[in-house]
Amino acid sequence: MRKILVLLVISIVFSGCITEEKETKTKELDLEIGEEYTYEFYSNGSYIGYNKYKVVGKEGENYLIESEVNISQANIDLKIDAKYTITKECMPVHYEFVAYVNNEKQTVSCEFTEGNVHEVATKGDQKFERDIKLEEGTYLLDNNMIGQWALMFKVMELKTGDSYVIPMFVPQPMKALKTEMKVGEIEKIEGYDCYKLDFIELGYFVYVSDGELIKMETKDKTLIIVLKR
Repeated sequence: MRKILVLLVISIVFSGCITEEKETKTKELDLEIGEEYTYEFYSNGSYIGYNKYKVVGKEGENYLIESEVNISQANIDLKIDAKYTITKECMPVHYEFVAYVNNEKQTVSCEFTEGNVHEVATKGDQKFERDIKLEEGTYLLDNNMIGQWALMFKVMELKTGDSYVIPMFVPQPMKALKTEMKVGEIEKIEGYDCYKLDFIELGYFVYVSDGELIKMETKDKTLIIVLKR
């Protein structure tokens, strides 16, 4: 199957060798309806857009999230309106979005069951449908959905010196992947004491303070994403 969908600022597609299979210790989400966060994107120092997410309700013990992406860079205008449902362990139940890339409509819909996700995607007149096997504990981390990363970090218990393998599903390229995360020392970032996380295969540093995602950046610092205050 060919990779489809959005030409994105953040694109998670890689292959690499991961030697350690250590899982993070986790806790449950404790979110309030109405919580809302915005992450701003900067490319080579210039503001190019944002990703916003909001907790809009609950369905039993599951949380309902709405999210918006609006990015303009070079000759690309990207708009995404997304909805997703996650458990209190931050495991995905449902995910859908409608996107416009330079006014071309693209859609994704994912239904998650134990060990599997059924995805249907469209791009113009093309339709793609696929079942993808998932291992236990797989997080939903789609391109440019920084809120999904932020929610994942809320359930993780981090410790300097630890290294973890994180299973993840990325809907836009329709791929289940693994990435290694190494927890570094605490650094002062944007006024916060943050763990510095090294995502080796992805080429990102991520800074997290008391479970809150403060900043993400490529290792060459050409792309920086920060929590808006």
